[in-house]
Amino acid sequence: MAVRQLILLDEPEQIAKFNMWMRLIWTDCRLYWNPEDFGNITEVVLPFDLLWTPDLTLYESVAEEFYGFKDYRPRVMFDGTVYYNFPTLVESVCQVDALKFPYDTQICLLTFGSWVFSGSDLDIFSSKKFADVSSIKDHVEWVVESVPIVRHVVFYPEPYPDVTFYVHIRRKPASYVTNIIIPSLLITLISALGFLLPVESGEKVGLQLTVMLAIFVFQVLVADQLPPSADSTPWISVFLSFTLILCGVASLLQVLVISVHFQDKDMPNWTKRYILYPLALVSGVQTLGLQRTCSQNGQLEDEDKMVKEALPEGLTLWMYLATVLDRVGIFIFLMMFVIGCLVTFDGMVSRD
Repeated sequence: MAVRQLILLDEPEQIAKFNMWMRLIWTDCRLYWNPEDFGNITEVVLPFDLLWTPDLTLYESVAEEFYGFKDYRPRVMFDGTVYYNFPTLVESVCQVDALKFPYDTQICLLTFGSWVFSGSDLDIFSSKKFADVSSIKDHVEWVVESVPIVRHVVFYPEPYPDVTFYVHIRRKPASYVTNIIIPSLLITLISALGFLLPVESGEKVGLQLTVMLAIFVFQVLVADQLPPSADSTPWISVFLSFTLILCGVASLLQVLVISVHFQDKDMPNWTKRYILYPLALVSGVQTLGLQRTCSQNGQLEDEDKMVKEALPEGLTLWMYLATVLDRVGIFIFLMMFVIGCLVTFDGMVSRD
């Protein structure tokens, strides 16, 4: 058998369609003749319906009939050997595992065997270990890498041999990387810019919601390409869900920042001591010259007078805290985003 072309792989329906060249050889002892008795004729071409043909069935077929099987003429040799070569369209079930989409490799099984005769009456085998892919035509999305051939024998209790072609196909990821992965990465990074927007712009939460909507659209695009499966969730779907949750948390943090920014009451000492100063130190925000001294018993004391003098005109401690929260938020956001990218993309490209 030669694989000529992968016509389509319908992933939601899990159906593959191939253009193949079938090469069948069998022996019919009733067709023997002596060439010397017939003018040294060693071979003839006969109509299909005049010959006995083996019962051959594609077990995974979803088509009503074996296309082209009866439409061509076999070549008969003087020793009873029959050569029957014909092109055919094979439409079969192909179970799709989209875990590593779009870096996935699929294996479509094409199992040929007899539906009527056991191995005692009709033996089936392949003379080669690999199908011919030398003349295959390129597919826009898939590459047929190899087609190993394996013969099996199942007992019912009579032996029923079959020949299985394992069609290994690999997806070309470039289109999905360009149209889905890279845009989703850039859109998620735009979400981080929301932490740099001033509260007065009024767009901090709106930007996050817009990014979440865009990521949701990408999820729909990916879902339309893949079959529904309870066995495994594609890594790219996990990544998009992760970024959606990340942007949702960022939206909540932006609401908190806006609420803190517009506080007008005095900031409690515990907020300064346990939230403002530690976060300002961690985030690297300028401390504004705020003085903190330790008394003899080790208690931290803030000098309110120096605090008020250190703050720029029009800036309150609450506004200062909002700036600190924005700085901490963008650091955590980018750190989680990088970790999520490394984990999910390692899962997509790994070969285990």
